[in-house]
Amino acid sequence: MHFTFDLISDLHLETWPGKFDWTGQSTSPFCVIAGDIAKDQNLVVEVLENITQCYQAVFYIDGNDEHKHNMTAIGTSYAKLAHRIKQIKNCVFLQDNVVVINGVAFLAANGWWQFDFDGNIDTTVSQQWWEQDMAQNNYVVDADTVARMAQIDADYIVKSVHRLQRHNDVKKIVIITHTVPRYDLVSHDLSILNQPRVNVMGNRLMRRALASDTEGKIHTWCFGHYHGPVDQIHDGIRYVNNCRGRGDTAYKQVAYFPKRIELD
Repeated sequence: MHFTFDLISDLHLETWPGKFDWTGQSTSPFCVIAGDIAKDQNLVVEVLENITQCYQAVFYIDGNDEHKHNMTAIGTSYAKLAHRIKQIKNCVFLQDNVVVINGVAFLAANGWWQFDFDGNIDTTVSQQWWEQDMAQNNYVVDADTVARMAQIDADYIVKSVHRLQRHNDVKKIVIITHTVPRYDLVSHDLSILNQPRVNVMGNRLMRRALASDTEGKIHTWCFGHYHGPVDQIHDGIRYVNNCRGRGDTAYKQVAYFPKRIELD
């Protein structure tokens, strides 16, 4: 079996000049988008419509930015986003939706965070830092809501991996999360090390999915959110990130291209 897809994430379109156009960028029949396209859901839909013109199918999971204007009504935000994406031909919103193609299962969730990614940093301090940071940018947020979403998403991934073990047609699993699944993937970064910010990078509960993978089907774990390139193998699983990043910060890829992922 030879299967390929392109990986992109964290386009953060509000922070880049000019109109986004993905024409001529594709290297595979399929594309995975790991969240944070834009804060404006109208712009998210516009970009997905553009990207789907370049692929047979696009598999998308949301990031936290897609909900920043609706953080206290996340359920409503998800419902509106899902409804609009249904209207886009060849685009699949992977929230609560597993897709299987040629023996490869695509399983995804945003992931969110529980403010405890680094167990050495006080959770309450991280929650307070995040709420203050959001308030400075005029966002109304609730740390408890985000933590609950992190638990729900982690449970969904764990249960889904368990169910996929029994599907004979599924030979390999690709997990896609917006947030980071392992602390050691970002612990090298001195800009977030020992800072409250590191606790909003990922959700350590998601790693429980590995124990459910009794048949060794998890092949690749794609993620975004962390604005630095990552491509590492841990315990036989490839963890890969291809974030564009924010155009108004130093953490960005000025020349941005899809990362081609191959499964053999």
